[in-house]
Amino acid sequence: MEILSPELDLDSFFAHITKAQDRLLLLDYDGTLAPFRVERDQAFPYQGVTELLNNICNSRTTRVIIITGRAIHDLVPLIKIDPLPEIWGSHGWEHLPSNGEYKIMHPDEATRNAISKAKEYIRLLNLESYCEQKPVSLAIHWRGLSSEKAESIQTQVVDNWTNLLENSSLKIQHFDGGIELCAMGKDKGTAVNSIIDKLDRKAAIAYLGDDLTDENAFKVIKTKGLNVLVNDQFRPTNADLWIKPPGELLEFLSRWRNACLAIS
Repeated sequence: MEILSPELDLDSFFAHITKAQDRLLLLDYDGTLAPFRVERDQAFPYQGVTELLNNICNSRTTRVIIITGRAIHDLVPLIKIDPLPEIWGSHGWEHLPSNGEYKIMHPDEATRNAISKAKEYIRLLNLESYCEQKPVSLAIHWRGLSSEKAESIQTQVVDNWTNLLENSSLKIQHFDGGIELCAMGKDKGTAVNSIIDKLDRKAAIAYLGDDLTDENAFKVIKTKGLNVLVNDQFRPTNADLWIKPPGELLEFLSRWRNACLAIS
């Protein structure tokens, strides 16, 4: 583990977990809890992660929330946490609270029409096998392809998608292994803000994420909790701590679990 913020005392943070009135563990999924896979439906958590998260959830001391770019219906089959934790999907456009009352917010009609046009263009290019349809976005994945093939796909898709931005509330968002055309107004940061908005200032909060899309959440958490970059490689970040999966990820979750067990 590498401390990135000079103000961070990691031992004090874990000690604070045992004393805080509220505890919140916010987790990205792909690249954070699970390794990236070309076959996205095979991206199961690192060995040991599910057991630790079950321990934390069953301690009933911590509110565990997964915040992901995936659609919720794609994520649920991959996680074996019982009971299922709260999930925010599609970068905050979907919400599945612990009571199971699924909700989805929709962008305006012009934006929905633009997404439909973007999907039709993907079909005309015969790139449907690389396309992931989400409730309010389209993602193109090129993980596992040669750099030449990936660059060719990116150039074709971005040129067309850029033309759709002018009359819609859309943005092109890059992520590790692809690009996404998504509606503006929601992201992982807005999801986090709605979660922590009314929490006590002394709450113990940590957000773990790997990708550029997690930086929006890091910015919201800053000064209110601990931001953790989970990545094999370091990159510029707003995180306070850098850990490498799976070993250091398991160590972090184990320390959180142990702090929960120490709560009287």
